[in-house]
Order: sequence, then C-alpha cells, then structure tokens
Amino acid sequence: MELRLKNVASYNKKDYTRLNLTSKTNIIYGQNGVGKSTVSNFFYNVNEKEFKDCECSEIENYRTIVYNSRFIEDNFYNKNEQKGIFTLSKGNAEIEKEIFELENSRKSLLEAHRVKKEILSNLQRAEIQAENTCIDNVWLKAEKIRNSQLRDLMRGSIGSKRDFYLKIKSLPALPEIDLEALADEYSELLKHKNSELSLISKFQPQQLSTEEVTLLQLPIIDSSNSYLSEVIKKLDNLDWVKKGKDSYLEDTTCPFCQEDTISPEFIKAIESIFDESYSNKINKITSIKKNYSIYNIDLLDKIKKDISSCELLNEQEKEISLTYITVLTGVSNRNLEFISNKVTNPSIIVVLEEEPYTVNALEMSIEKYNKKITEVNEKVKKFKISENDIKGKIWSGLRDFCNVEYAALNSVMINNKVEAARVNGELKTIVENGTAIRQEIKSKRDQVSNIDSTIVSINSRLKILGIHGFSIDVHAENKGSYIITRPENNHNVYKSLSEGEKTLITFLYFIEYCKGRVDKDEEDNKDIFVIIDDPISSLSQNYIYDIASLINFELIQDLRIKKTLTLTHNLYFFHELIKLAPKSKGDKIFKRDYKLTRITKNEFSVFSNIEKNNVLNEYQSLWQILKDAIEGNVNNIIIPNVMRNILEYYFGFVHKTDELQSALNNLAKDEEHVNFRPFYRFINRGSHSDSVNITDMGEISPEVYINQMRNIFSILGDEQHFIKMIDEKENEEDVVTT
Repeated sequence: MELRLKNVASYNKKDYTRLNLTSKTNIIYGQNGVGKSTVSNFFYNVNEKEFKDCECSEIENYRTIVYNSRFIEDNFYNKNEQKGIFTLSKGNAEIEKEIFELENSRKSLLEAHRVKKEILSNLQRAEIQAENTCIDNVWLKAEKIRNSQLRDLMRGSIGSKRDFYLKIKSLPALPEIDLEALADEYSELLKHKNSELSLISKFQPQQLSTEEVTLLQLPIIDSSNSYLSEVIKKLDNLDWVKKGKDSYLEDTTCPFCQEDTISPEFIKAIESIFDESYSNKINKITSIKKNYSIYNIDLLDKIKKDISSCELLNEQEKEISLTYITVLTGVSNRNLEFISNKVTNPSIIVVLEEEPYTVNALEMSIEKYNKKITEVNEKVKKFKISENDIKGKIWSGLRDFCNVEYAALNSVMINNKVEAARVNGELKTIVENGTAIRQEIKSKRDQVSNIDSTIVSINSRLKILGIHGFSIDVHAENKGSYIITRPENNHNVYKSLSEGEKTLITFLYFIEYCKGRVDKDEEDNKDIFVIIDDPISSLSQNYIYDIASLINFELIQDLRIKKTLTLTHNLYFFHELIKLAPKSKGDKIFKRDYKLTRITKNEFSVFSNIEKNNVLNEYQSLWQILKDAIEGNVNNIIIPNVMRNILEYYFGFVHKTDELQSALNNLAKDEEHVNFRPFYRFINRGSHSDSVNITDMGEISPEVYINQMRNIFSILGDEQHFIKMIDEKENEEDVVTT
C-alpha cells in the first residue's frame, strides 16, 4: 500500500510525495505545520476536490476510520448527542461464537468473490490485449493498401488504428478480391477520369478467295492461235517473251541482230499471245498484291502502334503482343514478295505462308485488351458510380485479407466468453450464499447487538483515568444515541469541558467507534484501517501513557484491525508507542510489523524513513531540527524559535536562566560584540513572533548565528555541551547533561 500526495497543501505541486504503508503499524513523527493533517484528511474523504491529484494504492480494500479534527467536528462540535455504537453483548457467548464463525465464512466468501472478480478482470484485460494486438496486426498488414491510391477512398476511417479496425470488422468478408488489382483499377480510373481510351485496331487480314488462291497457284500461259504459240509452249519461256515484248520491241529493229526484221505480222502474232484473258489475270494478281499489302502489312503496323501507345497495358502484355506482330509481319512480307514475283513471272506457282496459331493469339489478345479498354471507358463515363463500386469492395476485401487476425481475436473472445459464463455462475452461487449468511448474521446480531456495552466501556475508562465530572448515557428521547452528562447539568455538556477532557472523551468514543458500528445493519466487512492524527495535542502529559496504551492494546493488537497509522508531533508520545511495541529476540516482530517515518518541510513536505534506535528525545530533536536547517532540509525561518527553545530548555534545566538572560543582555550592550546584536534580535523576533522583515529570514546564513549561539554556551561555561550536541549523530541516545 502506498500513499501518493501531489498538488495539495505543502506537498510538491508536480511530483508525487510517496509514503510506504505496507506495514501493519505505521507511526509518523513531525512538527506542527509540516503536513500531517493533510494525510489524515485524505483518508477521511479521498473524494474531496483538493485531493484530485492524490491517490493511494489498495485503498479500495480497506474501511478507513479516521480520528482527527474533522471527526471531532462531525461527531461532537455543535452536537448535543452522538450516534450510538452497536457492539455485541457478551452475555450470550454461544451466539457470539456463531456470529464470529459466520463472519469468517462471509470473509471467505468475500475473498472468493474477489478472486472470481479478479478472474473476470483478467479475462477482460486479455480481451483488451487481444483486441489491441489485432488492431496493430491489421494496421500493419494493410499498410501497403493504406498507402496506395485507395487511401483517398478510405478517408475518414484511417485516422486512427481503432477506427480502421472497427470499419473492417463491421463488414462481411468478400473473398477473391485482389486488393492490389483494385488499387491498379482505381489508379487507371483516376488517370482517365476526363478522357476515353482508343480501342486497338482489330486484326482482320485479307482472306483470299478460292479463285484468287487458284490464280496464284496456276501458271499463266498462252492460249492464242498465234504461229508463235507452239514454239513458246515448247520452249516454256512465255515470261521471257513478255519481258522482251514490254522492254525491247519498240520499232522494226530486232534487239538481237539489229536488222530491220520486225514486221507488222510478227508484232501482231506476239500481241495475240498476250490477249485480253492474259491481261485480266495479271491485273487480278496485281490487285491481290495491293490489297494484301493494305490489309496485312499496313494493318499490322497500325496495330503495333496502338499496342505500344496503350497506357492501360503493362509491359509484359505489350511484349507478348508485339512478338505476335513481328512474326506475322515477317510472314506477310514474304507472302507479298511471292505475289510480286507472280506479277513479274506469271507462269510461276505461288503458295502463300500461313500462321493460324499466331493470328488467333493476336486476335484474342486484341479482343481482351479492347474489353479492358471498353470497361475503363464505361467506368470513366460513370466515374462516381465506378468509384463507389471500388470503394465498396475495398473494406470487404480487407476483411477477407485480414481474416486470420480477426479469427484469432474471435477465438480469444469465444473462449473468454465461455470462461466468463462459468465464473459468473460461480459468482452467482457465492453471492447467494453470502446473502444467506448476511441475513443469518443480521438475525443473530439483532438478538445480542446493543449500544449499552459502549456506554459501560467508555464510562469505565473515564473512571480509570480519574475523570468523575462527566460520563455518557443513552439519550432520553433517541434511544439509539448517546449524550454526555454531568450530575448537575445535562445541557450542552461537551462545550463546558476543558480542552483535555474534550479530546479524551472524543478519543474514547473513537476507540469504541473502531470496534463497533454506528449502524447495526452496516455490511461493510472490509479490513479496517485506523488513522489517528495527534490524539494528545490538547492533553496534559499525565494522559500520554494512557492514550498510547489504548492505541496499542485496543487498536494495534486488535486482530480485527488490519492496519494503523498514527501521526504525532509529541516526541514523548512517539516514544511511548515504540516502547509498547512487542519485544522479541532481535526485534523481528518490530521490523516486520512496524514502520517509523519522519515528516519535515523545507520548500515542500517530505517523508523519510527512520529506525527505532534513531529516535531522539524532545531536547535532542530541537538540535536535530537546527542541524536540518544548516543542511537545508527545513526552512531557515524556524531557526529563531528553535534556538530560543534550546537556550531556555537547557539553561532552565541546569538552573542558569538568570545567568542566560544577563549574558544575552550584556553581549547585546557590549560595544566589542556589535555583531551579536543581530543575533539577539534574531532569536527574540522568533520569541515574540515579530513579523517585521519576516520574509528576510530565509536569506539569513544559519552558520553566522550558530557561531553566536556557541559564544553564549562558551561564556556560561557549557561550550563542551554545545560541541557535543551540534556534532552528535542521530543514533546517539544521550540526554541533557551538565
């Protein structure tokens, strides 16, 4: 258990000041004004606004009962009656034993209930952890998609990991959605948002008719009745004759002998060989050549350009298609050459090459590409519709993409749900059993519970302490309350008490308050944590031992009270609590159960651990405060009062009060000790609570006045005592000596 105070009263505004409360018995010593009341007020009401930055671990496991000024105000100040405290009557030991056993059973059930609740909390934490892991994994796995073109379509749901995770979780999974392809599709859609792509030209090569194929495959020969026909056929040189006719027969001169031997009859005979039928065939072949060039060579070149410039196709698609075109272009060029030769040499036989597989592959590729282009163009025409369609696919695609992560989370959730159902069933049984036991305890407590035992106990303690002037009794009208009474007057008795008597009656009431209940039906059975703040601040020294004994035997040693915290400014009382602690070999029990702490204040209040043998008596503590001021652990402003108290305490003890005053006055008047005068005013300012220039106190160097104080001890013959006390270690136990 640890108390952490911040931004309240005299404690640090920015950082926690920590107090370890793990021990069973905690005792804190500190002067007035160092922050003890802040500690008790925190436990009195942890929900007050001033403690908004403070906290205490495990506080929820305890029922805190606090004795401080606020407890007195709430229960006694301006009140003529006090709430009755219900305790068990000792008249029926058997019922008391049964209640004790039932309480133990109920505590066991409460512990079992706590354990089951902790299991449920662990299950809940496991679910939170599993969900956080899923959130991180989904976010990381979808990083590439989040950073793609699709990011714009996911805007609003990728601002945080959780929003992204919840958006995906809320949709059904759609398998077979290629998110990368979807990103590419959207990229293309954006690229062509305001324009359409041109289709790739279809490859429709010229298909030769049967007649044309036959024409190419058959030799073209003379069919006339010219006397030269038989000679030409015999020599099989019609093509040579045609070339000679076209190239060399220009007049009557023979191209070979150069004689004038070419007669009109010869020309007529030659021309009759190449009649109209022959010419028609040659013209058809020429036409075939022209069309073949247009529908094959030129078309392939156009397709090549279309494919090369198409932005929609990737490099692999282009490479494959251009390979087809290269093959078909080669075939087409060779076929065109074959046809050209046929025109020149009509008698040759021409058979064109074919590449049906490549033609089919190219046609299918172009068909596929044009389909893709058409789809993009259609989407471009309906951009918003297309964009929303892609947007709708993203999240469901991501849900399927991250299915493994969500399945792992779902597995944890299902297992935890089954386990939580089992634990809740056990909790229900525990609650039912606890309710039954609580009702049985109430029934038995009603038989023996009353406020009379508290009256007897308080009045007996008052008598033991020698108090006979007042007592408590049941209120005449409200039988569930107490009233403080005097034999001669019952009206407003509390205000007529001395300060010591007020503190005594309130503390005795508090002792009973810790042991009983102001409401007999109260069901808070948490471990009790008692906090006591300066219970003897107004009591005479005669009651110090009695109050310390009550705290020790009635609270610290009460097994029903699991933890105590006592705060005091009185060193004698602090000593008494320690002296009453259990004695054992090697102080094992003390070290195990007791924690001693000192609280001091300079700029801020701080806690420091102290050991049993480090505790000083009150006179020694004044010297320790003085040394703390020299070391800067407390504010210099307290030095005047501390010095004055040391001087009065010591020289009063050794019966040198008059000598002290005389020495102080003489030193203040002595011209040779002019530097003593500021010191004289310094300690008297503290003595008389002089507020003049009080803000300058923090700037005074303590060493200057320590030296002046040493002069006083020296003049009065006690310098060795000064040396001993100023140099004394905290663990020395010497008391005041002459």
